[in-house]
Amino acid sequence: MSNLLFHFSPLPHCYYRTTTAPKVRIQMLSKDVTLHHLKKTAARDTDDYVFSQLIPYIGNKRKLLDIIHQAINMTEVDGGSFVDLFSGSTVVARFAKKLGFRVLANDWEPYSEQIAIGTIVNNKEPPFLQLGGCENVFRMLNDVKPIEGYITKHLCPEDDQNLNHEEDRLFFMRKNGMKIDAMRELISSWTNDEKISSEEFGYLMASLAYSVSYVSNTSGVFKGFHRGWGGSNGTAQYRICSDIELRPAILFDNGEKNISTREDAGKLVLELTNILGEIPDIIYLDPPYNQHPYGSNYHVLNTVTLWDKPDFPKKITRGTKSAIRLDWRTDRRSAYNSQRRAAQEFQELIDNITAKFILTSYSTEGNIPLEEMMRILGSKGSLRIVKREYVRYRVSPTRLSPKPRNVEFVVITDTNGKPESIESLEEIVSELHRIDSEIQIIQS
Repeated sequence: MSNLLFHFSPLPHCYYRTTTAPKVRIQMLSKDVTLHHLKKTAARDTDDYVFSQLIPYIGNKRKLLDIIHQAINMTEVDGGSFVDLFSGSTVVARFAKKLGFRVLANDWEPYSEQIAIGTIVNNKEPPFLQLGGCENVFRMLNDVKPIEGYITKHLCPEDDQNLNHEEDRLFFMRKNGMKIDAMRELISSWTNDEKISSEEFGYLMASLAYSVSYVSNTSGVFKGFHRGWGGSNGTAQYRICSDIELRPAILFDNGEKNISTREDAGKLVLELTNILGEIPDIIYLDPPYNQHPYGSNYHVLNTVTLWDKPDFPKKITRGTKSAIRLDWRTDRRSAYNSQRRAAQEFQELIDNITAKFILTSYSTEGNIPLEEMMRILGSKGSLRIVKREYVRYRVSPTRLSPKPRNVEFVVITDTNGKPESIESLEEIVSELHRIDSEIQIIQS
């Protein structure tokens, strides 16, 4: 380790780490650098396209856009095509779109697909010609008479003021559940009568997904709900108890024909060149880090999106407290949620990718060991890394994680570069482990 040299980068709040042999460059961004929006311009009210109506999401990269931006800059790709294979909330896809890239956003969760259609595919507000225009459509949805439908019967209490904690699911106040039912049924009627296009449907579903999340009696994840409105501390009652309202999402016109797909990432990479008509300039990877499937974490959003009304008891019974739909197990079980299978799945994905650059977001706490990830990526081309300390997700401000901070990083793989040597890979892994260890010592 004596051959390591540290010197300041011309970029603010960064430094390069270089080695004489092997030649590896790692860039560390200061933890005080951020591009994410402030509370005063939160997702509900901001006029910033990237953050407008962004659903609360585990693994959401809104607070890590600084290192992603730096990684994109380091490729020196100006415009071109950007593929987000695990788009989730779509924040990175939106960011790339705003940077001028033609974007393909992919995710195999139905809610994510519709959010991408609504906010990535659409460059301008849809016309809704058969329904009197966009403003009229949102007015009709917000003015629709509440009904007692699937959401109300399965995910809401009988009485918002007198809760039965043994029998009632408390995902939403009853008043909001009835409004969600009415809004979704109205959208279904427009779809069935062919009064809205797929792009218009996606635009409405993107807004509905955000609004449903906003008034949910959760901390953003639908695997459970608070006991009482906002839990014992009354957390976020201002939103949970508010009246649901749909608002048109802010859009951005990048002048490109953007694409949304819902495919298994491993299969989609085999088709990308045909879909885009060219080899992708940048493929961005943000695979799941841990054992928690997104299909179960956000099952309510899938139910609202698909509107297939899965068969569950209306009241809580053994094993049905959260009414988690089962198709995530049969249709969308991800190998990345398994410590045993994640590395092999990632190996196959990287082997099949054809692109100029691969950007991979990951964490020192992921299911894929650092050694394995760097070996896989290093076999594809030359590597550079941007990294910084990150505060881990907490379900509430009062519940601390056993390891509240870790190192988040983006690996830039230049597929035209020379694959990394074993020595280079060992150097990278050693340095990432060292930084992670120092963070744990400091916080203890």
